Amino acid sequence: MARALVDTGAIVALINRADRFHPQAAAWFRGFRGRLLTTEAVVTETAYVLAASPEHQQAALTWIQRAREAGILQVAAMEDHAALARIISKYADLPCDYADASLIWLGEKTGVLQIATIDQADFSVYRMRGRRRFRILIGER
Repeated sequence: MARALVDTGAIVALINRADRFHPQAAAWFRGFRGRLLTTEAVVTETAYVLAASPEHQQAALTWIQRAREAGILQVAAMEDHAALARIISKYADLPCDYADASLIWLGEKTGVLQIATIDQADFSVYRMRGRRRFRILIGER
């Protein structure tokens, strides 16, 4: 079964029809067959980014809950904060935020290289152990 990590921007673009990446994100999510993986940090960041629109915020959280209940989305809790500190330190010049670091950590933990993100600028630079690159699935912001 295919697996892909999901970043904040992909969820925001899916929910917000005014987002310039909405058509790409909506098409990608409609066509993906497999399991999606994300982190609590991404859920938190998504809610924060959408806070200006309670309607969008509620839609995102409802989508996340329904996807979890359907077994399509797994939301990982952070287990290794020392690893996150290492990742954030490694990419301090970008800088790498907590949510991005959590996805790098999850990719390292699961071996999943595919990521639904519109943040090509950062995820094209990030590397997992063994210098493995992410495969970006949606686009760039």
